[in-house]
Amino acid sequence: MSMGIGTNTQNPDEGELKRDLEKIACGVWFTSTGSVMPKLVKYQDDEGLLHTISQIHILTQEKKYYCGIPIQEYRCSTVLGNQKYLFRLYYYLEENCWKISWEGI
Repeated sequence: MSMGIGTNTQNPDEGELKRDLEKIACGVWFTSTGSVMPKLVKYQDDEGLLHTISQIHILTQEKKYYCGIPIQEYRCSTVLGNQKYLFRLYYYLEENCWKISWEGI
């Protein structure tokens, strides 16, 4: 066990991101403190149809590093009809793009 100056100066890395990810369009709100809050998501299904999620409930948000790449990860839920859906949004800070991963799909 090491102790002293320089210990734990690197960001913890989560390793490889092993989820199925889809590129999406995401409308966000910037708070007065600079936080980013996803408000709207548009994605395309396998048949080419566009879908919109406008009621996003953010459960958690956390800045993570996957293989050294900084990513803002949001765990979210939404209700469509009578069904609740869980999903994760990933904002790639360096690429300025958003991706989605569906929970349990």
